[in-house]
Amino acid sequence: MVMRKALAVSVMAAIVSVSAVGAASAASAKPAAMAAQVQSATFKVNGSDATIRFVASKGETLVSVRDLSKALEAKLSTSNGTTVVSLNGHTVQFKPNGKQLVADGQSKSLLQPVKSVNGTSYIALRPFIAGLGGTLSIQAGAISVTTVKLLEGAENPRFAGNGKLLVSKTEDNGRTDYLVDAKTGKYETLLSSSDASDLVVAPNGAKAAYTDSNGAVYVIDLASKVSSKVSDDSNIKPELVWSSDSSAIFFLQGDKGSVIAKLDPASGTITKVLDDKVDYKSSLSVSPDGTKFIYVVTTLGTVTSDATNVDEDNVSIDYSANQSQIYAFDASVKDGKPAKLTATTDDKVFVESADGVKAYYVSVPSEDQDSPLLAVDGSSTPATVYADSDVIESVLDGGKLYVLAAKNDASNVIYQIDLSTGAKKQLYEVSSEVSSIAVSGSQIAVVKDGQVLVLQGSSWKNVTK
Repeated sequence: MVMRKALAVSVMAAIVSVSAVGAASAASAKPAAMAAQVQSATFKVNGSDATIRFVASKGETLVSVRDLSKALEAKLSTSNGTTVVSLNGHTVQFKPNGKQLVADGQSKSLLQPVKSVNGTSYIALRPFIAGLGGTLSIQAGAISVTTVKLLEGAENPRFAGNGKLLVSKTEDNGRTDYLVDAKTGKYETLLSSSDASDLVVAPNGAKAAYTDSNGAVYVIDLASKVSSKVSDDSNIKPELVWSSDSSAIFFLQGDKGSVIAKLDPASGTITKVLDDKVDYKSSLSVSPDGTKFIYVVTTLGTVTSDATNVDEDNVSIDYSANQSQIYAFDASVKDGKPAKLTATTDDKVFVESADGVKAYYVSVPSEDQDSPLLAVDGSSTPATVYADSDVIESVLDGGKLYVLAAKNDASNVIYQIDLSTGAKKQLYEVSSEVSSIAVSGSQIAVVKDGQVLVLQGSSWKNVTK
């Protein structure tokens, strides 16, 4: 344990300052004869543990080229006395006992020569990894080596089971969805389409649903990446919501979202749940038993005109009637009607419900006031859940609300609120550049300046760039 701690300190210092390492090494007061003693430690290599042999020498950590190349799954070869390591389009070359490293054709001087101990080459860790296009850091006290080429320009992260993120990238010819390893950042293409809606991941994390421009519904298996059409129904479906057991899909039907319906993917059967002729429903939430619903209805402005001249130029729209109100509907009540839960004129965003009875939402009253997180269930006026600072986003997961809120010009904070007790605790303080969060159980990711980062231990690690 002492040796491992000393190694972590040594390499951490090497990343920051060679002279600092020298001081730490000198403080250890090891005999000179021990300088080439081979030791080993556990490194994090692209998210996985790997045992790497190393030599601590003159303030630097020299690592076994063979061990690290194997852990990186890099190609290692030797020809005419030159060792060549290739990975992800990068190539590093060096000679035994040489003080030059050639990385992608560019020669770099090493502080000390490559050492050969018992037939194994040892080279300075930092320049070797940099030459392969990788980075070094300390994660939970362990040396972390990352060489994965990260996806660039991804957006809309959603967890897709344990350790996987679903992200999207939109370009001129359509959108491509990717599965990203939340530990390493390795990614693979899941779906490319010019007219697919956003993929909605099922609670079991095994599949996702989407529609095309004709209203057909598809389910894609996230393991096999095979899509299956489960409904030919031609009605536009602006929102899809999985049932809690991942066996059914609820959706809003029609280009105005007038109807709430249910689809059985196994049979393709569609059943209407609510058809009250009220347009512009959105933000649908469904109770675990599939009988209770929370949703938003948006009313639009009214058209007005000069009473004596109804020419087109004199037609205008009165936007003062624009409102979004939250409704609840219990399908288990015979001849039941939707109940209006709110009547205020504030904008209501991030509307979600865990039980189909109580709704949680962020209220946006005006530009010069903070946005609080409120709750409403029809029994009283909206109750304040969080109002300590301006709420940027709220996410409901597993009976808990996760709140991203502003703290100051430099920082935002992430809070967790237990719905059963109302207990609130601050989980993390993050950069003010964090604009969104994604949560699934113990997994949490943030979007910071267009990049997706995942919490690993006590550190945030980039999984896209």
